[in-house]
Amino acid sequence: MVLLRLYLLAVGGYFGCCLASYVLQVDLFSFAVDDPAIIVSQSAYVEQEQNRSYLSGHLIFNKTVNEITMRSSMNISRPRLPEVRLFDVKLNVCQMISNGYKNRFVRVFYNSYASFVNTRPACPIKANFNYTLTRAYLNEKVLPELLPQCIFRMQLVFQHQSKPLAHMQLNGRLSRA
Repeated sequence: MVLLRLYLLAVGGYFGCCLASYVLQVDLFSFAVDDPAIIVSQSAYVEQEQNRSYLSGHLIFNKTVNEITMRSSMNISRPRLPEVRLFDVKLNVCQMISNGYKNRFVRVFYNSYASFVNTRPACPIKANFNYTLTRAYLNEKVLPELLPQCIFRMQLVFQHQSKPLAHMQLNGRLSRA
């Protein structure tokens, strides 16, 4: 399986290595609450403008939360090729918020989106505070050059004290500009 992933990235990179510009289109941005006693209000929506997708939404927690675990996975599919899982990781959200992760992809992804929140998130997560994400987007220039054109599905599942808290899904397409 690892060899298949490397092969797909290498072949995709070979045919498009000189075209480093991407268009990242998000078709679905959903956030569903599994524990309404902790998350009392939320919204999530995507806006399309020219060749960019903007994500917006908000979260309000009913109580202070200092332990959140996130399981994140991303699958990609391409015509006539099997679906490939790029990653499936479990992260401590408080450690991620404090930039405690060494993984470049995690840091870039988090820092890209955290800059669009009305306050820099910190643990513990505040109760009764409206965390608002406004027109967030991922700068396509931070994406590695060897990514193939594909359809992607990213799922994030959040837990608090080993109980389901919420889940989020992003579906979209990555294509060359």
